Amino acid sequence: MDFSALNNGDWQNFIYLILLLTAMIGGLISRKNLAFGKILKYLGIWSAIGFIAISLYSYRYEFSGFKNRILGEINPSSAQITDSGELVINLSQDGHFYMDVRINGVAMRFMIDTGASDITISLDEAKRIGIDLKKLSFNKPYQTANGTSWGASVDLEEIEVGNVKFKNVSASVNNAEMGTSLLGMSFLRKFRKYEFYQDRLVLQI
Repeated sequence: MDFSALNNGDWQNFIYLILLLTAMIGGLISRKNLAFGKILKYLGIWSAIGFIAISLYSYRYEFSGFKNRILGEINPSSAQITDSGELVINLSQDGHFYMDVRINGVAMRFMIDTGASDITISLDEAKRIGIDLKKLSFNKPYQTANGTSWGASVDLEEIEVGNVKFKNVSASVNNAEMGTSLLGMSFLRKFRKYEFYQDRLVLQI
């Protein structure tokens, strides 16, 4: 255990745990009706509990990262927030990165696509967030594997991912059939840095 890494607040909590453990041990010793063997047994139990508690507290940041990793495996599209404030997305089983976001308060699931320039929303998802499709002008050409599709520029009031919110975000509504809406480079560039590391995408706020 690296005691040199403890700051003032950590030392206060550490000392409190030691005092609490000492008080419990003193209480056991003062009970004259307990046999010496039982006192040693109880001392061993409480010492083990105290050691585990101190160890867990000392490695709380490592356990936090482990927790985030587990949650990311259970729901890869859910952004996990690290202690340093980074957002981490785990690779999905189909080999893509997905992200759960809220647009104008509505929960949506996007696929992250570095080959797309814009935030591109499908017609169905556009309806869900209250966009009037009749008022859109589909005048932006996009070259796709299936040919040319057309997009309409829209302004999104708010995009929220994890604990991060972006206001007045430009996006496009695609008039072609889309399996999943896309988060393109215009979204990734809103972060100070983004990095693909093994099976994770790390976004620095």
